Amino acid sequence: MRHRTSSPVLLAVAALLISTSSRQAGSQPQQVSPARQQEGFVDAGGGVRLFYRVMGSARDTIVVLHGGPGFSLAYIADDLAPLAARHTLVLYDQRGTGRSTLVSDSAALTGERFAEDLEAVRLHFGLGRVTLLGHSWGAGLAALYAIRHPERVEGLLLTGAIPPMRSGLRRDISAMNARRDSTGQRRLLEARAAWRADAGDAAACRAYYVEWFQPFFADPAVLRRTRGDFCAGTPEALRNKVASVDRYTFASLGDWDWRPALRGVRARTLVLQGRLDVFPPETAREWIAALPDARLLVLEGVGHFPYLEAPERFAAAVDDFMAGKWPPGAVAGSVR
Repeated sequence: MRHRTSSPVLLAVAALLISTSSRQAGSQPQQVSPARQQEGFVDAGGGVRLFYRVMGSARDTIVVLHGGPGFSLAYIADDLAPLAARHTLVLYDQRGTGRSTLVSDSAALTGERFAEDLEAVRLHFGLGRVTLLGHSWGAGLAALYAIRHPERVEGLLLTGAIPPMRSGLRRDISAMNARRDSTGQRRLLEARAAWRADAGDAAACRAYYVEWFQPFFADPAVLRRTRGDFCAGTPEALRNKVASVDRYTFASLGDWDWRPALRGVRARTLVLQGRLDVFPPETAREWIAALPDARLLVLEGVGHFPYLEAPERFAAAVDDFMAGKWPPGAVAGSVR
């Protein structure tokens, strides 16, 4: 049985996509061709507007949650474009990032606010029960939303998911950093210092992430395949990432452990984790142990970015899940 959007979703995708004139806050959706890529803004309340992009016009709809926090949809949207041939993708820049409102107040950069922004996106498009594809930190945001609104979630596709508890994040990042050799550590520190000297410098930002992401790939050269940009946006957006979003978002979560609360989330969940991800399959098992209807698909020879490193396998797994099937190799319980 295929995942189908409810009739309001069809209206959102086919008839109520936002035209250029709707990019002003408070404007009403206009009828436009559903075949074209659409962009606009969602009013999230409190003076915050969220920039969005809709790709595709299929009945099946996936809301994509980018990683970070502090990145934008610009790093992932173009690389997910092949999925838009079969599924409608709704992506948006999270608050404080990209072309969304550059929130800088710590009280407005909390997990609760991020989750309620996603609810604003759902309401804007008239979605009933949503399927969420969260990459990295985006998987954490999907969890925060599902815990707050379990009745609104149809399915979860957690890709390269961060650990569901802070202690796991500390453990995995520490292990990753310990594997860097002295030359790699030196280059990373130098690149970080150069970027921090001018946080709005996109070139320095990109140079830093070339070094930072080395351990995240089975083959670091794969990073050159991406059509995305981890440092997209204005200099002001990049500065806000460093000064506010990076600083406050994770801090707002405290010593989090989502596992007990996740037991109340009944949505079908597929966890897609690369065998060589810095967040290894052992971490992914924490997710499937907590979620009542979850399976784990371990992708061999793949790191943190399966949509780049194994695009055909990734797309096939997403297609199966959206068709109501578990992809081959997806298992519940212990995985070795």
